[in-house]
Amino acid sequence: MAQFSTVQKVDKQERGTQKPASSTRAHRKKSVSQFDGNFWISKPYVYRRTTSGSRKITSSLPHQGKFFAHPPHAWDYSYLRAQQPPAALVGAKKIRGADLFCGCGGLTLGVIEACRALGYSYVPAIAVDIDPWALKVYARNIPNATVIEKDIFELLDGALSARITQKERAFKKHAGNIDILVAGPPCQGHSNLNNRTRRDDKRNYLYERVGRFAELFGPSQIIVENVPTIIHAKDMTMEQTAGHLARLGYQVDHGITNLHDFGVPQRRRRHVMIASLQSKPKLQTIIDSAKTERRTTVKWAIGDLVSEPENNLFDAPAQISSENLKRIKYLIKNDLYDLPNRLRPSCHQNDHHTYYSMYGRLHFDEPAQTITTGFCSPGQGRYIHPSLPRTLTAHEAARLQFFPDFFDFSVVPFRNALARMIGNAVPMKLSYVFAFNLLQENS
Repeated sequence: MAQFSTVQKVDKQERGTQKPASSTRAHRKKSVSQFDGNFWISKPYVYRRTTSGSRKITSSLPHQGKFFAHPPHAWDYSYLRAQQPPAALVGAKKIRGADLFCGCGGLTLGVIEACRALGYSYVPAIAVDIDPWALKVYARNIPNATVIEKDIFELLDGALSARITQKERAFKKHAGNIDILVAGPPCQGHSNLNNRTRRDDKRNYLYERVGRFAELFGPSQIIVENVPTIIHAKDMTMEQTAGHLARLGYQVDHGITNLHDFGVPQRRRRHVMIASLQSKPKLQTIIDSAKTERRTTVKWAIGDLVSEPENNLFDAPAQISSENLKRIKYLIKNDLYDLPNRLRPSCHQNDHHTYYSMYGRLHFDEPAQTITTGFCSPGQGRYIHPSLPRTLTAHEAARLQFFPDFFDFSVVPFRNALARMIGNAVPMKLSYVFAFNLLQENS
């Protein structure tokens, strides 16, 4: 089984100690500099070296397969296929974190890996969500996590700038001190896929709870993720939250990024707000420094799963209708990726619709479209497998969302619950990139 091993040691020039055989000069020549350190391959391992203050931290994990020799991609490729989670760092400085609207834990996973890369130990002080199955998955994968299944307004019920309430006082005592806050407020109210209440949805007001949390807890670093269209919300909840954070003394920046630039194998544009009490972060500078030299594809992410046994919910595809199976077989037989109008449902059989990705087939050599909760259905987007007559499995969707194989979804017994938490998740690469930079700058 693939396992991580993470060690902390100072560079040879600083300590005069002998380097391990895996870090010879020949291999250092092949090292590829990347935004968060240096990567190199010395089989059977791939290595990552990062800087945290005056320390040099080297991490390693077993190199998985021969697919990509490019060291940064080899690291990500191997990380996604690791069968066991990284070992906890012993005696490291602790970073206490909170995750609001945590889902199954994508944002937390990224912060954990950022802390590991910097030689810190992450403490999951508090995680809040209303989805019971997502919280079960979170608790299974994030050791020692304190999870709370409640509406955030039951914990943070005071208005911005108001006196602390009794409920908030109890919540603050329960959670303790917080160093970093991540949050992914429900985005459906802002999404372009929501044609009913878009821009004017009560769920949009959940975003400002981030500002209330910061007011009460004062975390040093904050990362908030949402859909790009939040900047068009009628209530201006993002702008109001950013303004409130600035009044609290935070340096705030926000903007839009495409996670494919960070190595996520899908096109996924997201709005990100970052805030710090310790520095003046520049979001675009972080984005530019994190862009990968080589882009990941569907084949890179899931090509090795084509022969995976379909003997469990995670690896078995959803059953589809005979009509949709005919559509899928037609695409594969004729090597097409867009279904002709004449074969679409009657509501799509005109030349003016814009739903070209619906009933579409994925390209192996391109990134996937944005993974949503509908990845099991061909009518919900371009979710037909590139070479097999079916839609994506939960395992494949999880890989495309950058969940490693050691992340365990087995406690979920229902396909709809599984699809909901994977589709709503935030790829860990997002929080990894921003947490790494915020924590490193203030290490």
